[in-house]
Amino acid sequence: MSGFCKRLALAGAGCLLAIPLATQAQEGNNFRLTGQISALSDGVFRGVSQTEGVAQFTAGAQVAHTSGVYAGTLYKTMRDRATGLDGQYQVFVGYRTSLAGTDINGRVNFKNYLGLAKGTDDDLVEYEVTLGRKLSERFSGRLNMAYTPDHYGNRAKAASFAEIGLSFKATPKLTLQAANGFRHIENSTDYASYLASAQYAVTPSFNAALSFTTTSERERGGKFDDTVFLTLQKRF
Repeated sequence: MSGFCKRLALAGAGCLLAIPLATQAQEGNNFRLTGQISALSDGVFRGVSQTEGVAQFTAGAQVAHTSGVYAGTLYKTMRDRATGLDGQYQVFVGYRTSLAGTDINGRVNFKNYLGLAKGTDDDLVEYEVTLGRKLSERFSGRLNMAYTPDHYGNRAKAASFAEIGLSFKATPKLTLQAANGFRHIENSTDYASYLASAQYAVTPSFNAALSFTTTSERERGGKFDDTVFLTLQKRF
């Protein structure tokens, strides 16, 4: 994505955030502003570490309309000593709805990677869809799919990810999850990912989760290796 397109995308998302905030008082409760901060003992995303095994911190905000339209921004710390990567900033716009008992969430993510050497392709546009459905009183299923035609970095190009997950509400506060995903990045390493997690709602707005993840490429070590990590998340 060109620098001009990137600035246009950021400006557009900023406008989407600013307009609802400016009109919220006039529109009553049509808009809702939320935020969240998270701390992870290892920055695992889509089955692999984004932080070389060290802690990761994220912060974000989102404004949503009762129609289902929403927009937001997110920042996360990252670490890759080989490339200098040290963070990611993104803005996103999306739409949530429900059809025949299935929750549908589609969004476009504009991601910019920080700290890369000058001249390196450091941004991307990603299209993402998540489908969720309650299967019984305690069981829920989820399917997440994402695609970008031009992944960041000068070698990697088209990239995709698909993951199917199942959650079980063991108690009103404890939820158990399992997921299996597959990641493809052109000119890079393809892998399958496996996740098992237990999440506990300490309060209605504060969650703690303990997760185990591994990949089909764990023999390679590094970011593909088995990982146990803790996630703490506070919502506002």
